[in-house]
Amino acid sequence: MHGGVIPFRGTGADALRYVESDRSRADDYYLGDATGISYTTLDASGEAMNRRVLDSAEYAGWVDWINPDTGEKMGTPRKAGDVRRGSPRFAEMVINAPKSLSVAAALHPEVSEALDAAQQDALSEIQRWLGQHSVTRVGPRGKQEIVPVEHMQVVGITHRTSRAGDPHRHIHMQVGARVWAAGRWRALDTAALFKQQGAIRALGTAVIAASPELAAVTRQDG
Repeated sequence: MHGGVIPFRGTGADALRYVESDRSRADDYYLGDATGISYTTLDASGEAMNRRVLDSAEYAGWVDWINPDTGEKMGTPRKAGDVRRGSPRFAEMVINAPKSLSVAAALHPEVSEALDAAQQDALSEIQRWLGQHSVTRVGPRGKQEIVPVEHMQVVGITHRTSRAGDPHRHIHMQVGARVWAAGRWRALDTAALFKQQGAIRALGTAVIAASPELAAVTRQDG
């Protein structure tokens, strides 16, 4: 797993175009299918409170700070201006694997199944870690306190190919910029997330490397 945290500041429509452009049209994992947009709500212990699939409209709404579970607004995103940038809608990291594994998965169904499972396990473990370690700020400017989040939302979008059509198994993990704490929706402390990205990458890499099923099928297929 490589790459860092990237804040996304566009609209829901922009986000749909972005995730659509990051894989080939030949990809059989596409937005709207059962594996395309997985949505998880996490509590402070990192346990999943809710897990389901979003359709494209629900996903675009989530990016625009509309809660998919209730339809309520989680705040009003700040628009970009001459001086200030727009509000981050989510922070993304990509869960991926060595190119050789993606190629092997394209050729061997058993490798494909094991790699998909290992990457989903990595997503689940990272989500659990985020639920336990993510924070927000409470209080007036200049007197803010850092507090743990009480619940947060994470989306995972699975692709099998690159935009060029090459085998490239990866999951776009998108951490919602709105979190619940101290009685209302607040901003995720993205500065803390940037500091945590090394630990997150290491965790994802370790989970994939430790998959016994993936190790077994790659040995079998040489």
